[in-house]
Amino acid sequence: MTFSGAFLTTPLKAMWDALWDADFHVKVDDDVHVNIATLGATSARHRSKPRVYIGCMKSGPVLAQKGVRYHEPEYWKFGEEGNKYFRHATGQLYAISKDLASYISINQHVLHKYANEDVSLGSWFIGLDVDHIDDRRLCCGTTDCEWKAQAGNICVASFDWTCSGICRSVDRMRDVHRRCGEGKNALRTATF
Repeated sequence: MTFSGAFLTTPLKAMWDALWDADFHVKVDDDVHVNIATLGATSARHRSKPRVYIGCMKSGPVLAQKGVRYHEPEYWKFGEEGNKYFRHATGQLYAISKDLASYISINQHVLHKYANEDVSLGSWFIGLDVDHIDDRRLCCGTTDCEWKAQAGNICVASFDWTCSGICRSVDRMRDVHRRCGEGKNALRTATF
C-alpha cells in the first residue's frame, strides 16, 4: 500500500497521481507529530473501501464574529447564528482514499472553498457515498500520547489542541517524538 505525502487540490494533482499511485492521500500540518507506520497500518485497514475519509471528526461552531481565529465569512450559509458545521475531520491530519482524491481533482473547478480548508473538504463529501472514519488516534494530545504509547495504543498523530499543532514545534518536536513515537524499528517492520 502506498499513500502520498501531501493532499493536492491544484492542477498539480494529475501530475502527482501519475508519479504516485497512492491508495490514500494524506494532508498533515508541518507542526504535527506523525507515526508513519501507525498511519500506514490505520489506512491499510480501510483499503478495501472505495470512498474513505479518515480523521478526527468534529462539528464545531460556525464563527460569525469578524477578527476571531477561524472566522467564517459565509457563516450565513449554515443557518441561524450559533449553528454548527457538518461533520468534518480536524485540519491537522486527515486521509482520503484514491477515489475521493480523484473526485476532487476532476471537480476542483466547481467545488466551493470555505475559509477553512478542513471545512471545505468536509463539504465536498456531503451528498456523496463516503465512509467517514472517526479515529481519535489521529488527534492525540501531546500530554496523553505518552501514556497511550506505554499502554500499546500508539497515536497516529499528536499535537497541542491550544496551538492546533505542537506549540513551539521547532523546540519540542524531538521531545514529543521521544515520548510519543512508535519506536525505532516500527517503520522497518511495518507491513501494509
